Amino acid sequence: MVGNTGTAATAKRNQEIFVQQKTPISDHNICIHGHFYQPPRENPWINEIEIQESAYPFHDWNERIADECYGPNTRARILDAKGNLEKILNNYTYISFDFGPTLLSWMARRAKNIYESVLLADAESVHANAGHGNAIAQAFNHMIMPLASARDKRTQILWGIRDFRSRFHREPEGMWLPETAVDTETLGIMADNGIHFTVLAQRQAKQYKDKDSGEWVSCDKQPIDFTRPYQVALRSGKPFYVFFYEGAVSQAIAFEGLLNDGLEFRNRLLGAFSDDRSWPQLVHIATDGESYGHHHRFGEMALAFALDLLLTDPTVKLTNYGAFLAETTVTAEAEFHERSAWSCAHGVGRWSMDCGCAAAPRPGWNQQWRAPLREALDLVRDEVDAYYETAVSGLLNDPWETRNDYIELLSTENPKLGPFLKAHEKTKLKKDQRTLVFKLLDMQRDRMFMYTSCGWFFDDVSGIESMQLLRYAACVLQTVEHALPTLTERFLAILEKARSNALAPMTAADLFREKIMPQRTDLRKVVAHVAISAIFQDLAFREAFYGYNIKMVDSIRERGGDKSLAVGLMKILNRMTTEAGTFVFALIHHGGVDVRCSVKHITDKASYQALKSELLQTFHTHSSTELIRKLDHYFPGDYFSIKDLFTDSRRAIIASATEKMYEEQAHMFEDFYRNNKDVAIVIRNYDAPLPDTFLASARLVLNRTLLSELSKLVEGFFPDELEPVLAESAFWNISPDLSAAGRLINKCVYSLVQEYGKNPKGIDKAKEIIRFLDLGENLKMPLDLSEPQILFFEISRRFKKSKSKARPPYFELLAERLRVSLD
Repeated sequence: MVGNTGTAATAKRNQEIFVQQKTPISDHNICIHGHFYQPPRENPWINEIEIQESAYPFHDWNERIADECYGPNTRARILDAKGNLEKILNNYTYISFDFGPTLLSWMARRAKNIYESVLLADAESVHANAGHGNAIAQAFNHMIMPLASARDKRTQILWGIRDFRSRFHREPEGMWLPETAVDTETLGIMADNGIHFTVLAQRQAKQYKDKDSGEWVSCDKQPIDFTRPYQVALRSGKPFYVFFYEGAVSQAIAFEGLLNDGLEFRNRLLGAFSDDRSWPQLVHIATDGESYGHHHRFGEMALAFALDLLLTDPTVKLTNYGAFLAETTVTAEAEFHERSAWSCAHGVGRWSMDCGCAAAPRPGWNQQWRAPLREALDLVRDEVDAYYETAVSGLLNDPWETRNDYIELLSTENPKLGPFLKAHEKTKLKKDQRTLVFKLLDMQRDRMFMYTSCGWFFDDVSGIESMQLLRYAACVLQTVEHALPTLTERFLAILEKARSNALAPMTAADLFREKIMPQRTDLRKVVAHVAISAIFQDLAFREAFYGYNIKMVDSIRERGGDKSLAVGLMKILNRMTTEAGTFVFALIHHGGVDVRCSVKHITDKASYQALKSELLQTFHTHSSTELIRKLDHYFPGDYFSIKDLFTDSRRAIIASATEKMYEEQAHMFEDFYRNNKDVAIVIRNYDAPLPDTFLASARLVLNRTLLSELSKLVEGFFPDELEPVLAESAFWNISPDLSAAGRLINKCVYSLVQEYGKNPKGIDKAKEIIRFLDLGENLKMPLDLSEPQILFFEISRRFKKSKSKARPPYFELLAERLRVSLD
């Protein structure tokens, strides 16, 4: 079902779903909900995630958690009694779930197979549940809704709905509230936009009653029964429902190790039913979806095992919230605690004050930084919102409806700016007016991202989550710095009150000045990055760089001795804001990582030609000092160096430069090691201490050889010398780093199984697979063979369906080695 585009149409369609003829309902229903979410981690100036060392061996945390959780849940393994793989389940097909829109956006670009599996699972659940899918929407960027302005609440809800529609191609029936933080105003806006239900924690319930009895029961005296939905009263009178999830099993999954045993997981769910209830029961739980594989390794397998048992149990029905609500009659009402949440015992204090909640309490630490952080961001919000409204009121029909519709550009891979602007402009806008509108809309996105909840959740303002909020704030302030020249200093004055625990006596203001301000990016910095990167990496100038279009109008590079000079004219366009310019750059490279790049805006091509000629002449006929003087004359002010590159490129360039230096010196160490090896063996055999110089050389040489052998794995070749190198390392009592070897062997086995699947009757690939598996065993290296195991399982099932009866040579041996059941 393709969703309608208008709010009224959305509400009407959702109402039609709920008034459809009811289908027979089971007395025992189970719904397992996973809240899948990661905060936006992109560098906000380039909208790309840069390397995060704490996620090693992965590039970043999104990539790591996708590997540990989001992906494995699309193909969760179920093992037989012997520990062999006998079934694979896409867990998303059988559980209720919500995915953060910003996470889905990353997955659509960087983990497409996982993304498509999630969408397919929802489509299958729609078919299986009479039009009611497992997926529900989520407020867009995990803002704590009760602390947000009414205007932001509406945008967050609309963006969440429209992003959901663009991906799942249907209307969302329910919506997850970040941290389940709730107030009546938020639910009213959700109801106005076609949302019918949400999910809260049991302890968020204040009181309840049966519709017929008319007597309210306080939840202080009697906890609310989680097995049925409750209607809540809204000011508009529109119907809205809340499911209060079961707390004990949810807690056991998150914190008590229940996912260590899929059978016990199933039993705990079944144990929550009671014959004393007179209504059709829904036992439902809710946890962070990352519990299933990331927080608890192999948690997705426990979930799949429990789901498989429940799917074959005729006494229960696996369902989702929308399907259950459509099938049952709601007979109870409830009131909830205003401004409450599932992860704070003090309402929503965790995101606004030092309420006592902490992730890992430490002696002497406090969270008094939370209040001034919010106060500073609120100042920015109020000031820039007023400016935005004034600046575009004469250009747009409705500034805030335009912002609400901006999601149309954010949720598409190739946004069409022209049609969007045409639908919202009062009159035909000039080029500079169009740029202003798009810059301020982009600013509004960053302005809302300043409030992503995790920035307050943890224990120090210097944490990566809080610093990410400050990066968004820096983007916003940069956009309005000319219009609101005093705002940054007023912002910093408030942040002076936000003191760090980990980096005392530093404050958030200190961190902003020292860590965030140097990251600010404009067109000049992007030009410098492209120019420097091309020099170091010998790259052709790229036509696209992150969110920018690049056109090299002219360029030249001259070399002289150990230095080189590059001069060029570059056009650049920000694809989202339409901000554009033509810049001249001049770059001196003195060798190694010593580089200076000057950039300035230029409009006169003749001036560029004169500048280029004079710089080139000076380069060839004068000293470096004179060339620097010329650069200072033509490019007054600051210049860019290697430190100004974006993180990933800077690291790659430095690694490349240091590797060249390393290679130049390595041969001396190799000669020393080879020439003195025989003497060292004698010393070693006499149990005498070896000279440090020899051990240092041995360590360097053997690690180099090890890396060379591992590089064969990257290319898919067998590392013949790996075991001898390890034996030699053991002789010298050197412990090589094998952390990457297991992953590389896994990849080789997976690649070989892929090739084997194309021709299972061939024996060469089968022998290679066994050879690599033997290597892992000989190295006593535990291998995570889940991916090749799943792949071979699929091959075996395809072969089972074929007409061929005889199994190919080595087929059964491969099944045994990869632990795959052939029954």
